[in-house]
Amino acid sequence: MFNFFRRLQWKLSISYAFATAGAVIALAALAIAVILYLDGSSNSRVMGSFYWSKTGFQDNIPYLLDDPQALQLWLERVQRDGFTSADFQFPPSRETLPYANTLAIQTHPIYVLDPQLNLLAAAPAVDASLLNQPFKPRSMFDFNMEFILEAAQVGDKNYSAQSVLAPDGSRLVAFPLRKSDDDPVSAIVIYSLYPPTFAAPENLALYSSFFLLLLFMLLFVSPPLGMVFGWLASRGLRKRLTNLSNAAQAWSKGDFSAAPRDTSGDEIGSLTRNLNHMAEQLQSLLHTQDALVRVEERNRLARDLHDTVKQQTYAARMQLSAAKNLLTSDPSAAAEHLESALQLNRETQQELKLIIDELRPAALQDKGLAQALREYAERWQENSGISVTVSVSGERSLPLEVEQALYRVLQEALSNIARHAEAETVGINLSLDSEKATLIVADNGRGFDPNEVSPASYGLTSMKARLSEVGGALEVTSTPTLGTTLTARVANVPKVSMRPLDN
Repeated sequence: MFNFFRRLQWKLSISYAFATAGAVIALAALAIAVILYLDGSSNSRVMGSFYWSKTGFQDNIPYLLDDPQALQLWLERVQRDGFTSADFQFPPSRETLPYANTLAIQTHPIYVLDPQLNLLAAAPAVDASLLNQPFKPRSMFDFNMEFILEAAQVGDKNYSAQSVLAPDGSRLVAFPLRKSDDDPVSAIVIYSLYPPTFAAPENLALYSSFFLLLLFMLLFVSPPLGMVFGWLASRGLRKRLTNLSNAAQAWSKGDFSAAPRDTSGDEIGSLTRNLNHMAEQLQSLLHTQDALVRVEERNRLARDLHDTVKQQTYAARMQLSAAKNLLTSDPSAAAEHLESALQLNRETQQELKLIIDELRPAALQDKGLAQALREYAERWQENSGISVTVSVSGERSLPLEVEQALYRVLQEALSNIARHAEAETVGINLSLDSEKATLIVADNGRGFDPNEVSPASYGLTSMKARLSEVGGALEVTSTPTLGTTLTARVANVPKVSMRPLDN
């Protein structure tokens, strides 16, 4: 079941589903965040709060100075309820200004002074004996009070000159009030501001409910939609990749008739066309290699027939001619020539049998390399009259191409020994372990000097070429009069559990 979900189509479908849901959720969260920011941005402005509040004081206190009782009642109402649109000559768009997070008028006192710094009104209310007397601030207002009061007396409109940071983190403001910009300062109002904090909007619960509802819908709507889209989008991609995979499997088995077609202009289409071109070139290369192998085998067979069968046939013909000429004059000598001709005929027959055996390595398909070597060595011993001993260690199955290469090397080595070595005994050792295969053929013949062997020598060249095709190498050591040892090694030989049958 889990292997099914490892398919590319399922992976793409699930990734599309999560990508779709994640993108929509992120967009929804971003939209709600923007709404919350815009909804509450007016509540988190220090300078804005300062200027709105001074506008509220400016629009009311200068006109209430002639009625101290009305001024006192207005201050107490502002401290209790905050500013409303009625406190502004040009009210803002909202009914009520929620400045509770920046104005500290509900927790800190408000004082109204005349230009000579006499106390006119205060909220909360103070003792009547303090009114119309020089302002004496409480201990919490003692710091830098003279600095901001002097700035307010001269009508300084700079915010930094009119305010100072208090020990509790609030900001104390002394603001000069006028009826108009051309009038002198008519009063000074002292109040406090809190540090800015973000005020949650009144409809936060509505936004939260909307977001949760949207999230719930996305969990049931966007993943299925994304999965369906991913399934449909990847169906064609999966089919194209499956065609490539099937073609690659066919090519690995030597069947180049499978040629996937993809006319699209994307990367997969380009890869398909490149692979088809590579398969065509590989097929052509294999045909060329087969032709070269056939030519090499034909040349080797021609050389063997020329060196043995043809020469022996010619010699037998000469013996027969001599016997014919002596048949009437010297029957005894004619009989000797006939006997020599028969011996040459027997040798020719043995040579032909050896050549035919070399053309039939198909015995490897059923018996394996070790058994095939034993049987071939036994037949060669009977035909050549040279004693042969065979030893095998670590017998196991090898890839067919490796077995064929080693079998051909053995055939060529024994053929050379029979024709040139004049040996009496031959030892064959086949060693197979988990990583390499080694074949050693040693004789006690007359030997030769490897440095004097022509590079164009067909026997050694053929053996080296066969081994190089399967990743192997050939080593030849020989000493005149002492014999020759030939070692064929093939490294990194993979294990084979079963040899394919020849159809």
